[in-house]
Amino acid sequence: MAGTSARTIRTNIESRIATGELDTGDRLPSVRALAKELGVSPATVSSAYRDLRLRGMVTGRGRQGTVVAPARRNEPAIVDVLPAGLIDAATGSPDRNGIPSLAAGLAYAASLPQPAYGTELIAPELRQPAIAHLEADCIDGTYLAVTSGAMDAVQRVIAALDLRIGDRIGVEDPGHTPVHELARRWGLKLEPLAVDEHGIKPAGFRDALEKGLSAVVITPRAHNPTGAAINASRATALSKALRKYPATALILDDHAGLVAGVPFHTVEAPGPRWATIRSLGKSFGPDVRVALVAADQQTAHMVSTGISNGPGWVSFVMQRLAAFLLADDATQILVARTAASYEERRARLVTALAARGVEASAASGINVWIPTLHEPTAIEQARRAGFAIRGAASYRIASPPAVRATISNLTLSQIDELAIALSMSADSAVVAPSI
Repeated sequence: MAGTSARTIRTNIESRIATGELDTGDRLPSVRALAKELGVSPATVSSAYRDLRLRGMVTGRGRQGTVVAPARRNEPAIVDVLPAGLIDAATGSPDRNGIPSLAAGLAYAASLPQPAYGTELIAPELRQPAIAHLEADCIDGTYLAVTSGAMDAVQRVIAALDLRIGDRIGVEDPGHTPVHELARRWGLKLEPLAVDEHGIKPAGFRDALEKGLSAVVITPRAHNPTGAAINASRATALSKALRKYPATALILDDHAGLVAGVPFHTVEAPGPRWATIRSLGKSFGPDVRVALVAADQQTAHMVSTGISNGPGWVSFVMQRLAAFLLADDATQILVARTAASYEERRARLVTALAARGVEASAASGINVWIPTLHEPTAIEQARRAGFAIRGAASYRIASPPAVRATISNLTLSQIDELAIALSMSADSAVVAPSI
């Protein structure tokens, strides 16, 4: 292995881990031994090892030295791990019957001239409808960017904030796995923020802020995986806690938007750096890869610059389609009906579980969070009844075990069957404590 800088050493080791040359538990050379081998100072190797630890790639074990950490892998897709015939309550996809037909919108988008290189990144047909849509929820749309979905937006906003390896970022626990993994890949130190049915708990939030957070990512509603939703009083409490820390950048990830089923309550940014992301995929269908990013001028500019220097822009076909759907009365009626249907199905599962002595949480969105003593047992109970549900291991940092059931593709009778499956025996792994 050759390397003269900490970055080169780190990149080389990361590559060897990625290709499998280095596997979980493999021991790396000592700092002094590798420094001697490469002809660099021990401080250079120590810096590389530190960055690898912050990225979660290696771990220190005292006298045992530095070893490759266990791989962090998201759960495979349901089609890869489950036999045919299971009812999908795991993948988190919206109800296919609750998303609009794209035919008319695509025809409209295709009827307009294609953009030329060097044009504005936001389709003219989308800008004003997008701003109006955001400002209806009191979101300042003065500076706007458009990305390819919510996680593309989160990634680009974090990049725009120019955080350094080792900076602390507040993330929900349990929380959206891709957010956790993205922060780890950037070498950020995750500060877990406990949640209840109303989102991040204020007491733990204040404690984390006192440690010094460079940024925090908050889901205002339809929280994945718990379904939590920030109400007015919680938004006020979190905003109050943030006011003392103007250097903390605030990222609001409103990924479910129109189908969340509850109003949007914003948390106020404490300082100059902020972004509110409104993704349209959960409302209009997963393939409508459009997210609106309202932000401060600098962040919006950096996000747009990153897009311009990378893919160029989000397809104007998709942007014009989004504009059409935002303005289409029939689509808005369907989306409202879908949100109400999700609410009915969430309530049905929570009520059915409660009737059997099991407490669950589901304030908004498409997921129900069910605490459990042993995740694999609860998953197996559901499987035997013909359902696929999701274990919470990949969502958790320090929070207790649970399972997540997605209700968007279940009928009311199927929901009743799932509730019975999760509470049918005295040895049930599901327990009463909530998040």
